[in-house]
Amino acid sequence: MWNLIQAEWLKVRRCQILLVGIVALAVCPVVQYGSQLILAPEYRDLNYDFVHLFANVVWGNSQVFLPISLVMIGGWFIDREAAHDTLKNIITVPVPMHKLLGAKLVVTGLLSVVFGVYSVCVTLLTGVVVGLGGLTPTRIASCGGQVVAAAFMTYLVCMPMILIFGQMRGAYLGGSILTFFLGYCMLFFKGGFLLSAYPFSAALILAGFDMTEYNGATSSPNYLLAAVGIGAVLLLTGALLAASNGKREMKAGKRKKARGRVRGRRR
Repeated sequence: MWNLIQAEWLKVRRCQILLVGIVALAVCPVVQYGSQLILAPEYRDLNYDFVHLFANVVWGNSQVFLPISLVMIGGWFIDREAAHDTLKNIITVPVPMHKLLGAKLVVTGLLSVVFGVYSVCVTLLTGVVVGLGGLTPTRIASCGGQVVAAAFMTYLVCMPMILIFGQMRGAYLGGSILTFFLGYCMLFFKGGFLLSAYPFSAALILAGFDMTEYNGATSSPNYLLAAVGIGAVLLLTGALLAASNGKREMKAGKRKKARGRVRGRRR
């Protein structure tokens, strides 16, 4: 498994679509800062500082930029094997499909952490350039840690979408758009069961993010329900991985039958 992860990580440098995530996450702090000052000019009088900027980046990343980027990149990792006609070579090794898909998920998860650290660096740079106050080592550690944690938790929520749409030829772009809408739905769950158990909001709750100011939550989150929501996503991911082996064998079987028919016709 470790060799598979290493091999998949080496493929990252060929992933040109990775630039989408890099650009999107670089734009996020600028967009968040600019939109707050344009849509809410009162922030100019409320000492908008690094804490506010980091919170806006967590919200923007989890609601928009990360779901799109992670599903697009993770789906591309899977889809490329069929698109570039390399899957037939991998099958002859042989490599179990669930291990191959699992390695691709692990690499995508590592990228989510890298994206989180990258977002922290870009946010710090943006705040310094515009002259925000309130920057201390403690806040860098707490706010930066929350950005990274939220990025990884959002990745966990995106795993089923990566597996489902990555295995549909050319469907990962559509999957990323659907995942964006699913993340956007956090705005409508303001209390009760859905606020805590809905996977995208559960990811932010477990990352320690207070959504009261961002989606108008009317009740305190339930951490147990949030854990159940993420647990359900992990169970679904495990089921999809387990089902992938059977799916692969069926395809291989069809190829053998097709070859047999061709040979029979030639005779």
